[in-house]
Amino acid sequence: MNETDCLAALHAYGILDTAPEVGFDDIVRLATRLCNTPVALVSLVDADRQWFKARIGFEPCETPLGQSVCKHAIGHKDLLIIPDLTMDARTRSNPLVLGEPNLRFYAGAPLVTPEGLTLGTICVIDHVARPEGLTDAQADDLRALARQVMNLLEMRRLIASRDDLLRQAEQHRQMAEHEHLELSAMFDQAPSFMAQLRGPDHVFDLVNPAYFRLVGARELIGKAFAEALPDAAKQGYVDLLDEAYRSGKPFTQRGARYAIQSDPHTPTDERYVDFVCQPTRDENGAVTGIFVEGSDVTEHIRQTKRIAALGDLSEQLRDLTDADDIARAAAECMAQAIGGSCIGFGRVDLETETINVSVDWCEADGVSVVGSHHFRSFGSYVEDLKRGETVVIPDVEADPRTASQADGLKKVHSSALLNLPIMVRGALDTVIFVLNAQVRQWTPEEIDFVRQVGDRTHGAIARARAEQEQHILNEELSHRMKNTLAIVQAIATQTLREVSERGAVTALTQRIGALSRANDALLKTRWASAALNDVATATLAAFDQAGRFHLSGPPLQIGPRATLSLSLLLHELATNAVKYGALSVPDGRVTISWSVEKGVEEDMLRVNWAEAGGPPVLQPSGKGFGSRLISMGLIGTGGVELCYKHSGLIASMEAPLTQMQQP
Repeated sequence: MNETDCLAALHAYGILDTAPEVGFDDIVRLATRLCNTPVALVSLVDADRQWFKARIGFEPCETPLGQSVCKHAIGHKDLLIIPDLTMDARTRSNPLVLGEPNLRFYAGAPLVTPEGLTLGTICVIDHVARPEGLTDAQADDLRALARQVMNLLEMRRLIASRDDLLRQAEQHRQMAEHEHLELSAMFDQAPSFMAQLRGPDHVFDLVNPAYFRLVGARELIGKAFAEALPDAAKQGYVDLLDEAYRSGKPFTQRGARYAIQSDPHTPTDERYVDFVCQPTRDENGAVTGIFVEGSDVTEHIRQTKRIAALGDLSEQLRDLTDADDIARAAAECMAQAIGGSCIGFGRVDLETETINVSVDWCEADGVSVVGSHHFRSFGSYVEDLKRGETVVIPDVEADPRTASQADGLKKVHSSALLNLPIMVRGALDTVIFVLNAQVRQWTPEEIDFVRQVGDRTHGAIARARAEQEQHILNEELSHRMKNTLAIVQAIATQTLREVSERGAVTALTQRIGALSRANDALLKTRWASAALNDVATATLAAFDQAGRFHLSGPPLQIGPRATLSLSLLLHELATNAVKYGALSVPDGRVTISWSVEKGVEEDMLRVNWAEAGGPPVLQPSGKGFGSRLISMGLIGTGGVELCYKHSGLIASMEAPLTQMQQP
């Protein structure tokens, strides 16, 4: 028998060093009577001692293993009987035999586990030798008592196991209760909405607070989905639940629109949700209900729409030049992003406290407010606007600033209104207004969006008005410049009429005319730039050579300085062609071409003048003003190559593109 296994079995019973127990004490008392001995022990053999669970007639509660007689019973399947301990080689030197308490007789029945491992004995001891040992009846009684000791040990272990199981069960119950509370808290505190629906009618079993926040304060638990949420049923959500229940497959949807109207008398609240319908099943796999989980993504969707609307508005504002068109585009942008019954911009006259609305946007059944209105006919909030404060009135009947004018406001479908002031140099200049047919709470994000639209629109309108004023000013300046050039031309003609060299006089007046035509070309783009093709066409039109000029080149804008320089240059080349070159004969022609070429450091504009069909040309011997003007090139810095060929003059001119396009 393995000693280690025996010790492990003993310790598994958890009996060592426990308090006395009546059951074991009764057994040793009964043993002394049955065997007629003064001493009886329930002895358990440990690694270095023997410990007595119950004892009678023996004072110590344990002895060292070296003094143990019971250890000799380990491994015995039956009783160990030693009639005279002084005569047995195993015990005659035992201190308990040699001295007090002078043990002489020993009989022990082994305590054997169901696995066959010996834990110790129940033994009887006498102080006198008993050569006859035990009677058969006494031996059987001692064996029976050993079985009873083992029964008590097993019962004790079972009770301990039961107690452990009960403790474990209680721990598990407490853990389950704690987990349930945690899950309930998580369920209640979850930012996403959740609901457990039961059966084919989708009856609400569980609903978390986020779900109530989504659908409003309604009675849900115990009611079918269609009954509890008729507005959702009308929008097809019951059909989705039916399909998920029938197929057993989860259903997911993102950005689904849900128009909530918990009460027929309250306005509809448009929401957007991401959600999943997950079928739940029993132990047999049959669908028993649907778990709904999702998130209210309304603000995300609205913010996405606002960003997209601002992007669209910015694209439109780049191309719009009319103030009314800009205001109309901005109103439509706000209608797309935040909605309303009527939206627009109004220019403010502070002296008369009036607002003039030139355009607005209205919903299908809305009422336009285009025209001039006195602020105080709508309430007293003009004072807030003058201070630059945004006016937000969710309910015109409830707000003291508009309560007295609520009937008039409702005639233009305005149960709620938002007015945002635009200040110029500290004074109220423009008001953006959003009217709503129903009572409404505007969010800070919506108000900020209106402010962004207002800032962009006001800037665009200011730009459009400035450009319009600049255009008028440019036209006036151009008109005056043209008159001035005409006067200069007339003065030159009168002053030089006595000059005999009429060619010089004619050249001067024609050059003045070229400048005038260049001025006209620049006026088309408000002196910002001119199309190269337009400049060439206007300059060469003065020579009345229809069909004899051929222009080719990519669309290209050049700046005011280059426009004047190019006009004079082309004028001189054309004048020379009429006098000496291709235009001096009926079949002559001129080709003007231009291109942009990649340079080492920067792009270059190259302009070519090519004459054909005229008389042979020779390089002039002298250099007059016209020749010097041509040699100055496109921007007065040179860059001209002249080639006098037999077929006609070829002039190649180039200049940096950036300098040609400088304002």
